[in-house]
Amino acid sequence: MKTQDDSRRWVLLALLLGAMVVSFFDRGNLAIAAPVLAPDLGLSSWQLGLLLSSFFWTYAACQILAGWLADRVEVRWIYAGGFLLWSLATLSTAAMATFTGILCMRMLLGVGESITYPATSRILAAVIPERRRGLANSVVDLGARLGPAAGTACGALLVVRLGWRGLFVVTGLGALVWLVPWLIYAPRRLAPASAREAEKTRWSTLLRRKAMWGTCGGLCGANYAWYFLLSWLPSYLVRERHFSLNSVAFWGAMPYLCMAVSSLTCGVLADHWIARGAAPVQVRRRFLVTGLTLTAALLPSVLLPRLEWAIAGLFLSCLTFGIYVSNLFSLTQTLAGPAAAGRWTGLQNACGNVAGIISPALTGWIVSATGHFSLAFVTASLACLLGASSFGLLVRETVPAESAAGAPQTDPVRSGSH
Repeated sequence: MKTQDDSRRWVLLALLLGAMVVSFFDRGNLAIAAPVLAPDLGLSSWQLGLLLSSFFWTYAACQILAGWLADRVEVRWIYAGGFLLWSLATLSTAAMATFTGILCMRMLLGVGESITYPATSRILAAVIPERRRGLANSVVDLGARLGPAAGTACGALLVVRLGWRGLFVVTGLGALVWLVPWLIYAPRRLAPASAREAEKTRWSTLLRRKAMWGTCGGLCGANYAWYFLLSWLPSYLVRERHFSLNSVAFWGAMPYLCMAVSSLTCGVLADHWIARGAAPVQVRRRFLVTGLTLTAALLPSVLLPRLEWAIAGLFLSCLTFGIYVSNLFSLTQTLAGPAAAGRWTGLQNACGNVAGIISPALTGWIVSATGHFSLAFVTASLACLLGASSFGLLVRETVPAESAAGAPQTDPVRSGSH
């Protein structure tokens, strides 16, 4: 029976991974289409920066509500509704012919995708024991790396063959297939919080915890660099390094694969360390601080004049960024516990994705004002350093033994099988 339960958990992880791939593929579509879409619609770098930023206006604003819903409403239907909404927004972008039309679709995309991380965090905190949570989160996080990689590789080729509108049609329609297995296998209900857990996880209690604000500030710094790469890397490679779109399909995808490899590896290493008796918060915090510090040091190497060294620097900085992402949401789930994982993740993402609003727009302004990307890369490096400081200085609390043990009292996976 235990083997069967484990199999169900892996099916659930596979579905969450698939949803994350689609999510990041869809949110990165505009960046892939930008080198063709912007000239076609006569958009300036500033306008393009606003469009790349607009997704995060609603994505960040809806995070707290999404986190509350994930903790209070049947997560299976909440996730399905958000997925359907963002798929339709992606599809509808193909019909837009103006700056305003695309702006509205990007904002609608942000509303739909706001459920992804709060719902995922709520599910994993309830279903996966602490000693296996690093691996589970790293598997799901592969979607956040494979999505941009697939989007860059496949998306660039689709733009070459079908045009930018064809890219949005194919990805908008193709994503809907995911809904069928999700509605079959997703958990129908998760164990409700006990009275003791509910007392510990009120909003007022959460907001007084220094660690919550440490994770919010850390994510904000890291997200500035992440969304800078996600939004502007294809345009940087085309405009400043003179890559063709066919070349971008390969070289633009490789950094995300580097992140995926180090994320999965470091998630397993953290779990192994914790299984040997190390404190979960301390272990996961070390991975976060180390990854962001190394990324801050390496990211400016992308500016080296020689192309081979610059691309090597890009790959290395993304490899070290994967060290950070391997334990981000594992730390959140440990600190929050199953009863508050959705709300903590929602507030954390609301603060962290303010960087998603600022980063693409500010980069557009920097590129317009200076004519190149040098200052943009330096700014992203400094943001990583600030993020590392927030995790290192503010996330200092210890977690009660019962929270660290991590084994759920019931098996919510079984309740949602068929």
